[in-house]
Amino acid sequence: MFSIKLANHIFTVQNQYSYVERLCHGYLCDKPGIPITVTEEEIEREQTADIQFSKEYLESLAVYRKICEYLLHDDILLFHASAVMLDGKAYLFTAPSGTGKSTHARLWREKFGNRLAVINDDKPLLSITKDCITVYGTPYAGKEHLQTNTCARVNAIVFLHQAPENTVCRLNAHEAYPKLLNQAYRPADSTGMIKTMDLIKCLSQLPLYSLHCTISQEAVDLLYSQLKEL
Repeated sequence: MFSIKLANHIFTVQNQYSYVERLCHGYLCDKPGIPITVTEEEIEREQTADIQFSKEYLESLAVYRKICEYLLHDDILLFHASAVMLDGKAYLFTAPSGTGKSTHARLWREKFGNRLAVINDDKPLLSITKDCITVYGTPYAGKEHLQTNTCARVNAIVFLHQAPENTVCRLNAHEAYPKLLNQAYRPADSTGMIKTMDLIKCLSQLPLYSLHCTISQEAVDLLYSQLKEL
């Protein structure tokens, strides 16, 4: 059993395997919190048909799912993106798996060096209000485990697309809404889904961009020329 602090919420996890505690080592705390227990059935439910994962890895997924479903009640949403912080401002790069969001974030690290921190490279948490959207680091950070236990105000969200040339355009809320919803964690129950859709409406009020790009520093320069004016 261990306690973890995510997005200013403390959870006490009753784990069966040690992997999830090791994964969360940078977010552990010594205070009791909201109890999180996953059943053997919930662990098995995380298994995919094409790849067989270990029980300890599946438990970590089940734990995060249960945490995210609790956080949804407090207007906190799991969003699939690479979240970076440059000069204190956060930007989210999002795209379907395999499109290149982590690669684009790497190019930003190469360009800006110590000015830039990776808050989370895969599954950050977004605290959403009408006045402010804040991204939080989590230990669930993709294959490279790039993350920082910090938070920052989100300045913009960028949808990435592979292309032979670099072009960027601003999106309106109507255009971006289905794209945002597709990248958010969507709970199975109708109440949770309605809540998620309402939060996405708030999220769609941010500056939103579509970047068609090559894997190059030129793509970074083009996007940054737009974002630095925000």
